[in-house]
Amino acid sequence: MDTVTTRSPAKRVVTHHQKEVYESRDNDDGSDKSPGKLLHVLPYDMEVETLTRLPGKSLMKFLCVCKTWYSLIRSQRFVASYYAAKPSRFIVAFTNSAGGDDPKRLFILSGEEETSSSSSSLVANLDMTIPSVTLRHGAYKYFSVHGFIACFELSNFIICTGTSLGYDPVDDQFKALTQVTSNYDHNPSVMVHEVITLGRGRVVSRTQLTSPPYYRVTRGRCINGFMYYGAYAPWESKAPVFVCFDVRNERILSFITTPPEVLVWQAFTSLIEYKGKPAVVVPNCLRVGGSSFDCFNLWILEDVTKHEWSKQTFELPLSLPFTLGMGQRMISQGTNKAGEIIFSPTTLPGRAKPFYVFYFNPDTKSTRRVRIHGVADTEEFWSRYGLTGICCVSFSPQHNDSIAFL
Repeated sequence: MDTVTTRSPAKRVVTHHQKEVYESRDNDDGSDKSPGKLLHVLPYDMEVETLTRLPGKSLMKFLCVCKTWYSLIRSQRFVASYYAAKPSRFIVAFTNSAGGDDPKRLFILSGEEETSSSSSSLVANLDMTIPSVTLRHGAYKYFSVHGFIACFELSNFIICTGTSLGYDPVDDQFKALTQVTSNYDHNPSVMVHEVITLGRGRVVSRTQLTSPPYYRVTRGRCINGFMYYGAYAPWESKAPVFVCFDVRNERILSFITTPPEVLVWQAFTSLIEYKGKPAVVVPNCLRVGGSSFDCFNLWILEDVTKHEWSKQTFELPLSLPFTLGMGQRMISQGTNKAGEIIFSPTTLPGRAKPFYVFYFNPDTKSTRRVRIHGVADTEEFWSRYGLTGICCVSFSPQHNDSIAFL
């Protein structure tokens, strides 16, 4: 394992081709400090390579070593190198007793994604549990946004009807967009939103913006600094659109005209990122009786400015369940680095039963089933945490340890 040893305080002299690091030491007599010996000469590229090998928690601590390391670690060049070098991870999150009165708890597990497309099993480790948190009525989606998990829970407060977490890669800034005007407030003249800028564990600022009225029907997905979510606009027309929110400039950029089929499942729409573009996975349940699908359409937003969508249809070698409400349902929440579209269940399969996800390769048209070991698949786990009833679950691929302040 690579390690980095730091001494403090330190004085650094930076040249164009290398970094010279000196140590300031106390004199033996306790008098003023004087320059110490040359510790090492470390080329910039080597320093970057060394730091990218460290976990995110260590890098957050090293921000305090000196201004040079702070600037380096916070630079966009280093952030890009860090995420490119790290193997991506997956997140499994589920809640106990989604519809009952038992004590609530949110479970968050993670594991390293496969390096081979032939893997048939992965291992998830329990990272943390959060008491008194659960999701109800199908609000099952947990999105990984640049290293942070965005959890959405239906609220009893109508004033805050929809919140999405976005990330601005230019300024390295997290922002939450909240719809203030309620979906139940009929015939509003304008829609009011609040943009909350987050940083260092607190709210940095709050601003409001307005837009023409619309009716929001999906959760948001942030892709390359822009947040997308499905809606109907104008308000009363039920004309499908995708709202595009510019995270950095804090403005509704456009209402993107959308084919009706893209939003046919409304709140159950699976919005993903596919090859860097917004896309929607639409299961075709008509051929198999309406409760499962063996075929799906992939709608890709090819051009945001021109409102151009493309459609691809894929056949599956097996049927996957897709029932609404609290029934069993397979949805897609994204792809892995190999470009495979991942389908995962929205509820645990049952008491101490194996948890499986399915990987579909659009190029080879092949599907593989992968077991995720450790996801409440033993009687001991269920008994220890008192799991009962239906447990909502979410599988989020391509998660990375964050090195950003939030």
